Amino acid sequence: MQSAIACLENAFREQSEKRFLMPERQVFKATDSAIVRVMAASMPKLETLGLKVLLGVPAKRKEGLTYFVVMLFSPDDASLQAIISAQRLTQLRTGGASAIATKYLARNSIRKVGILGAGVQGYGQLEGIAAAIKPQEAIVFDIDNLRVRSFVEKAENQLGIKVGQAKDLEELYETDVLCTATTSVKPLIFGNRMRNGTHVNAIGSNAPNRQEIDDTVLLKCRVFVDDTAQALSESGDLIIPIKAGKFKPSSIVGELADVVTGKLRGRISDSDITVFKSVGIALEDLAVSRAAYELAKSKGLGHEIAF
Repeated sequence: MQSAIACLENAFREQSEKRFLMPERQVFKATDSAIVRVMAASMPKLETLGLKVLLGVPAKRKEGLTYFVVMLFSPDDASLQAIISAQRLTQLRTGGASAIATKYLARNSIRKVGILGAGVQGYGQLEGIAAAIKPQEAIVFDIDNLRVRSFVEKAENQLGIKVGQAKDLEELYETDVLCTATTSVKPLIFGNRMRNGTHVNAIGSNAPNRQEIDDTVLLKCRVFVDDTAQALSESGDLIIPIKAGKFKPSSIVGELADVVTGKLRGRISDSDITVFKSVGIALEDLAVSRAAYELAKSKGLGHEIAF
C-alpha cells in the first residue's frame, strides 16, 4: 500500500500538469445482466500505457475468479508487456487515492477513522489511511455483522491499530475521517450530523443511481473529485442533487491532483468539512499496475506467455 500511495502521488502530479491522455470510461451492457467497463490511459513521462477491463454480473462475482484485468503496453512500440489480474490492484489504487486525499484534506491531528461498509473496498480505505497517517483507532459499520467481525479481526492483525465495530451508523459521525464504501442507492450520511473538521472519502457511488452522501453534506463541504468530467457523469452523489437543483457543478472546488501540486488550497481551516468524491480513474489503475509490473520484473516473478 505504501508503494501504491507513492506512485499514485506521481500520477496525480502528471494529471495536474496535463501530461496524460485519458479517454472517457466506456461502459456498456454485454448482455441483459453482464456489464463491461473499459478504462485506458497514457502517461508518457512515467512510461505508462495501458487499459483496464472490468466485467461481471452485479452481485454474482465469485471468490477466486478474475473479473478485473489490466493490460500494459510498451510506450515505445505499443507491444504487450503484461496482463495482470486487477482485483487487488483496484483495492490498492482506491484505498491509496483516499489515503492521499486524507493526507492533503484532513486535519493534521487524526485520531479516529470511521468505515461505512465492511467489504473489500472498505478494508482498502482503512489500509490506505493506516499506511499514510497512522490513526490511533478505527470503527467500522455494516449491516452484515459477520462481515464486520471478519474485517475487525483482519485489520487488527494486519494494520497495527485498534479497530472496533460501531454499534450503529450514528457512531461514525464521531470520527475525524469518514469513509463510505457501499452500494447504496439512497443517502446514508447527512449534513446535519457532520461535525466541523471532518474529512469524508466517498467512494461507493460510482453509478448515476447510487448515492451514499446526502446533498446536505455537499452543501456544508469543500468538495474535491479525482476527475471532474467523470465524476459529473458517473456519481449519483453529485448527479442526483444536481438534477434536483440542490447542488451546482461549479460548487466543486476542483481535482485532488491540483491540491497535491499546490495549485489549489485544500483545507482552509480546522473547522472545514472536506469531501473527496472518488469514482476511480484509469490514471490510478495504470500507475499502480506499472509499479506492480516493475516490481515483478525485479523479483523474477510472473510467467512469460507465448502467443
